[in-house]
Amino acid sequence: MVETVLIAAAGIFVIGIVTGIVVLVSVGVRREEQRFREERRFLEEHGIWGSPGAPDHYLLEQAPDGVSSVSRTLNGLHVRHVPIRARRDAGQGVVG
Repeated sequence: MVETVLIAAAGIFVIGIVTGIVVLVSVGVRREEQRFREERRFLEEHGIWGSPGAPDHYLLEQAPDGVSSVSRTLNGLHVRHVPIRARRDAGQGVVG
């Protein structure tokens, strides 16, 4: 009898943890999507969205809040940067 109660309590605890993780990720993704829609609406209203200077991505460098940060981490999302190519002729006194 005691074993059954312990197993049920452990099961309820695990279900609570999994539900909390799913809710946290869902809220974070919804916030990121809402932030993207607001930025896109602003850029479209000002005619910037389709221009060559428009951003290539909509994720900010750093997550704006803890919920977004956790949801990015659990989903494996992050902003990647293209490495900057170093000039090989810098400081060599090459005259063209």
